[in-house]
Amino acid sequence: MKTKIMKPPEWYDVIRYHIVPPVFMVVFTGAVQYLALVGQGEINITWRLAASKALGNSFSWGCVALFSLWAILWLQLPAGQVHGPPTLFGYRPPYQDNGVLYYWASLVGFFTMQAMWPDLSSAIFSNMPELLGTLNLVALTLCTLLLLKGKLKPEHRDDRYPTRPVLYEFYTGLERHPHILGMDVKQLTNCRIGMMAWQLLILAFYLAGVQRHGFSAATLVNLLLQSVYVAKFFWWEAGYFSTLDIILDRAGYYICWGCLVWVPCLYTFSSYYLVAHPPIISTTTALLIAILGLFTILLNYRVDYEKQLFRRAPDGKCNLWGKPARFIEAQYKDSSGNVRTSKLLLSGFWGSARHLNYTFELLASLAWCLPGFGLGVWPFLYFNFLACLLVHRTFRDEEKCAVKYGHNWGRYCQKVPFRLIPHVF
Repeated sequence: MKTKIMKPPEWYDVIRYHIVPPVFMVVFTGAVQYLALVGQGEINITWRLAASKALGNSFSWGCVALFSLWAILWLQLPAGQVHGPPTLFGYRPPYQDNGVLYYWASLVGFFTMQAMWPDLSSAIFSNMPELLGTLNLVALTLCTLLLLKGKLKPEHRDDRYPTRPVLYEFYTGLERHPHILGMDVKQLTNCRIGMMAWQLLILAFYLAGVQRHGFSAATLVNLLLQSVYVAKFFWWEAGYFSTLDIILDRAGYYICWGCLVWVPCLYTFSSYYLVAHPPIISTTTALLIAILGLFTILLNYRVDYEKQLFRRAPDGKCNLWGKPARFIEAQYKDSSGNVRTSKLLLSGFWGSARHLNYTFELLASLAWCLPGFGLGVWPFLYFNFLACLLVHRTFRDEEKCAVKYGHNWGRYCQKVPFRLIPHVF
């Protein structure tokens, strides 16, 4: 029995290829500057005020240059390598395997600079609109270079898809695994700059808040939960290279601008907002939030660990929840027409819901936003965005899997009928 793949209606292609990319790029690029001012407590926000910060200043350009060079250095240093899963055309992308060392070295470097310049964190907070303006310009320049590179000198011609409108190509990118100066672009933007900027910025915002208002258990919980999450990411970085961000998404505005600008802006926003708007919850409430958050982060890690354990096991032979792992062998054809096989896991958490990792990630993000409870909707902006993003990603991922695996994907969905919440959705 073959799965019939329905061609989307013409109006859908018009929206997808011609409307969404320019609208999203204008809205999100502009929203960054607006949010930077909202977080600082600005009331009378005008386009002129936002535009005045968009080109950055000497402080912002110095910080971005120094941090970028630091990240690039760690991708050039001698280190072990790990490989991502093979692409449809047989390429196995290599990655530097020094993420944990990079993470701790970056923290040591930050605290050293903070000790030398005690006002550093407050300066980072005060110059956040300029920092985001600088990152915007750098990211848009990089995306332009990636578009030109993908058109003029692609590394893997088998990886190209049919020509689309140029704004759509700029938005999605053209290549999945491009390299610049010998570095994997997505490891640089997603991991070494985006994720590490998340960690360093929330540290700076916490210290800036302490300098303004004194110690707060709520802001400490906000910092610690995010720090555990980011530290877990670097400890698990090799596993990240097997996620859909890496194996399916191409390097363009959506991924590269998102990691260079949107992550430092939105993902840190709950911490950023609490600097100018100190939390009002009690210490006891903060402690309960910490327990909830740590538990959900642990569950999120466990889900990812089960998938990684299964992938590394020869022929999928491993135990999950005390029983041999069950799976469906799904065949598909690569770009050369060769038949390949993937294993779709049916055991452990992956037998409860097809994207339970997204559910626990949402709960973790809610936990570190909760210290801002009682301060309006702004501290929960990241959680609301992430909920929309992950629900959209769930359907997008499943559409791609249905095309790739055909009727075997239907078999898998019958065995694991729920997407995010067992017995609910």
